[in-house]
Amino acid sequence: MEWTRTSLPEAPLEKERLDRLSLAEMAGFVAAMLADGLENPGSPLRKPVLATLGAAGAPSLRTVILRSVDLHARRLGFFTDARSPKVAELGQDPRASVLFYDPRCDLQMRLSGRAEVRVGDEAAWASAAPPSRRAYLVTAPPGTPASGPVSGLPADVDGIIPPLKRLEEGRPNFAFVEFSFAEADIVLFSRAGNRRARIRHEAEAGHAEWLVP
Repeated sequence: MEWTRTSLPEAPLEKERLDRLSLAEMAGFVAAMLADGLENPGSPLRKPVLATLGAAGAPSLRTVILRSVDLHARRLGFFTDARSPKVAELGQDPRASVLFYDPRCDLQMRLSGRAEVRVGDEAAWASAAPPSRRAYLVTAPPGTPASGPVSGLPADVDGIIPPLKRLEEGRPNFAFVEFSFAEADIVLFSRAGNRRARIRHEAEAGHAEWLVP
């Protein structure tokens, strides 16, 4: 199954258009959603939800920002704080899912696979813009209780983007999450009747099939 990119629908599809859908087109929607999320900063696909297994075995969810896509290798990338709970969770169990939803065309996509965390990844750090780097100057780990609504940033950088030399001090707290997916489950919602497909990859072979929504 090829991930040939197609255009995203401009609106939810209706009956006649739904009847003409093919599995190849559903796979094309996967490619289009990932491309739109990466290339368009204003896209709702820019901020998917990453699901991991918490320390007690319960699901743990949070919004992340899509930073890289390698569709041929089926890999996505996100930045995170190396001290965050998700890093410990993935260290304990690398299984993860990423959920995308586009309200403009009522498309949902769930990717399932495994994630690897690389602390201090040089290439990822080099690609991070100064506003992104500033986040890693936060003095306490994410999720630490606070006495009020705080940014967690040191006073000298709160509200400003400091020089690169100062930003470099946050590098030990920076990590890159590389998520590799083996399955894509995509649902197109419509008043005329939803449509759902699943695309699985085992080794280098891909298999697509329709599912009951």
